[in-house]
Amino acid sequence: MKQLLLHFILFITLIGFSLIAFYFLGKDIWYPYYKKCYIERNVEPIVPQECNKTHLDENNSIPIIEIIEKNSTQIPTMKSMPTPIHEKISSERRLKRLLADSNFIIYPKKLTIIGLKYEQTLEVWGEINKKQTHIGSYPFTAFSGVLGPKFQEGDRQIPEGIYGIGYLNPNSKYHLSMQINYPNAFDKAMAKKEKRTNLGSAIMIHGKAVTIGCIPIGDQNIEELYFLVEQVGIRNTKVILAPVDFRRTSVKITSNRHPWLKELYANITKEMQPFISK
Repeated sequence: MKQLLLHFILFITLIGFSLIAFYFLGKDIWYPYYKKCYIERNVEPIVPQECNKTHLDENNSIPIIEIIEKNSTQIPTMKSMPTPIHEKISSERRLKRLLADSNFIIYPKKLTIIGLKYEQTLEVWGEINKKQTHIGSYPFTAFSGVLGPKFQEGDRQIPEGIYGIGYLNPNSKYHLSMQINYPNAFDKAMAKKEKRTNLGSAIMIHGKAVTIGCIPIGDQNIEELYFLVEQVGIRNTKVILAPVDFRRTSVKITSNRHPWLKELYANITKEMQPFISK
């Protein structure tokens, strides 16, 4: 009886050691299945709510600025554009190629993202020795609203101003996304003056090619930008959103309803000065 009990204890001990060894040494085998079946299945994505709200009628979006130095003053409405074709290489490798082409040996310490609504382009700039260097540009894959700032939730508008990145969302419904911290202090102060409430939120830069108030740049491009912001850090990333490229073009404010627009556009123009237009 004692010999049988000893054999049983030895058997249990061997099983225990085998399980421990498999847990640590065989993680490459079992962990992918565990992640797929238990972790990823239970993760609830953070959905950019602004892109899923019931929105105002398009007739309520009235242009309040007019482009100067352009032959056409037609304001773009929501539309989709084809996603550019990329080489079939990883986003990290594409990003490293962009950085190398811009003479970055390491990741920049500071990053500035400039969103140009009329040009429908997202520019990315990095800082080298206190000098701003252009890393790359990404076209919007969709656009909504008109030129002019965002006033309230549901107006289809992309905000205009100087912002930061609030958080990165790897589980986005739109592949990947990063939240722009709209409304900022200036937005809130002007809304308080005009007694506006419910300013909207969850304005994102994300993948795919659909939007109502966010900035989509396609899945492959958001992978590059997301990885870059992740490496540089959201605290070291600034976002400038402008109605037009103020380094090349100016605008005429056609309405006196919001007198603070002159101050806003002067601030945006000043912020864009270090970034020499290509």
